Amino acid sequence: MDEIKLYGDSVNGDLLGLAAEEDSFEELENVIEKLWGRPSGLVKMGRMRQIGANKPTYCLACLLSLIEQTRSLQLRKWPVEWGWCRQLQSFIFVFERHNRIVLERPEYGYATYFFELVQSLPIKWQVGRLVTVMSVAICSRTALLENKPLEIGDDLTSEEATILEDYGWTPNSGFGSLLNYCDRVVHDRKVDDDDMEWRSKIGKLLMDGHAHGSISITNFPKKLQHILPAVKCEE
Repeated sequence: MDEIKLYGDSVNGDLLGLAAEEDSFEELENVIEKLWGRPSGLVKMGRMRQIGANKPTYCLACLLSLIEQTRSLQLRKWPVEWGWCRQLQSFIFVFERHNRIVLERPEYGYATYFFELVQSLPIKWQVGRLVTVMSVAICSRTALLENKPLEIGDDLTSEEATILEDYGWTPNSGFGSLLNYCDRVVHDRKVDDDDMEWRSKIGKLLMDGHAHGSISITNFPKKLQHILPAVKCEE
């Protein structure tokens, strides 16, 4: 278990090895909290109790499969990592050569979520942005899947839009676009008599990422523009 990492609050915001306050995600968190609201612990637990017996049974085999794939790639010296995020109550996997961040979150519909990595942005920063957005949005799963366009004036003030743009958001796009969400694989141990279906889907999504290459951008988020040269030199 030496390879497991901790994501989120445990790294104290030092997501790029930089301690400067301006590199934190506080402004982004505040805007998303205003849009969707921050759920209290009591409300969250209450909702979970209500769905109780009707909720799916988490497929532990899926998590173990992802861990096995990670360790197999590590033996081949491929750049891959995984860990636990307390803020999201989720496991996060980063498959660098497959150009994917994978979120394994039981609360999120008992599914495995896939996000594209942007080659030209620091991976740790992308993971930090993902954790920030997903941890404060009460309807974040719905917002992610529907990718509802956010319009300046109706959903956002100009000031709020500017803050989101600093973190890579483009006007009239949603949170799915901001986080480069690409797909998910749903699994439920109660109904999945044959686990080959979700195994093959997860494998296909990873191989698609490897085969199709990574996305790249030239218009960098403003929050990164002043530190990217230093990051590139370190690499």
